[in-house]
Amino acid sequence: MTEEHHHQRLLRFARIRRAKFWLRFMPRRARFHTYPFVGRFAEFARKRNYLWSFRYAQVRPSLYLGSVLTLIPIPGQLPIAFVLCLVFRTNFMLLGGLQFVSNPATSLPFVVGTYKLGSLVLDVTGISAHAPAPVAAADLDFSESLPLPATDAPETRAEPGDKTAAAKKKTWTDRIYEVFGEQLPPRGQPMTVGDWIGLLGHLFGALLIGAVLAGLALGAGLDLLWRYLVLPAALHHAAKKHPVTAVVTPHDGSRPPMPPRDASAP
Repeated sequence: MTEEHHHQRLLRFARIRRAKFWLRFMPRRARFHTYPFVGRFAEFARKRNYLWSFRYAQVRPSLYLGSVLTLIPIPGQLPIAFVLCLVFRTNFMLLGGLQFVSNPATSLPFVVGTYKLGSLVLDVTGISAHAPAPVAAADLDFSESLPLPATDAPETRAEPGDKTAAAKKKTWTDRIYEVFGEQLPPRGQPMTVGDWIGLLGHLFGALLIGAVLAGLALGAGLDLLWRYLVLPAALHHAAKKHPVTAVVTPHDGSRPPMPPRDASAP
């Protein structure tokens, strides 16, 4: 083996080590049996080559489906990803690996962000308008004037730019009513079954719409990176790759058989 071929071999092993470093965060074919629930179908999955193919036809749908699924706050995302890969014949390493983006450290920002995005879409389209909840009218008798308390302390008025006093007066109930708006009943009235159904429908609808829109945007970004960064780099590397000549050497140390001599030859 020449020095150039030895150098090319070392570079190839270095690329393999880098690939294994990044692939350890993805569900690989060799370790598929170690994952819960889906590991029972390891032999079934290893026979499906499209689950492990990095062709663009299998990569592109996995980027979009994985981005949308990882933003939906539901349990069992990895088994759902496996079923989606079987239905759409996509790459499971990418689609399943994207599910690990949603973890306990990122779930709260994802839920808040997708809810706000979905709620904004519902408000703009008029499907679920967002407005402050009304206050229940109290049964008061306004025929008599109410006595005012006598005090000697001077009256203090809050300045328009002073937001500290207003912020201190807000309670958790005020913040909940600010977030959900008219999805809640008027203050002072109990929650009925219809109110709970409307609140949960608005909550899950906003989360689902926000997850779909944000996931499609994330998938489009990953698709552009794959198309204009990963694929050109792979083509450039394939163009620079030199052919390697293999030398076949018998393992037992014996010589290869000689061709038979022609008897008519002198």
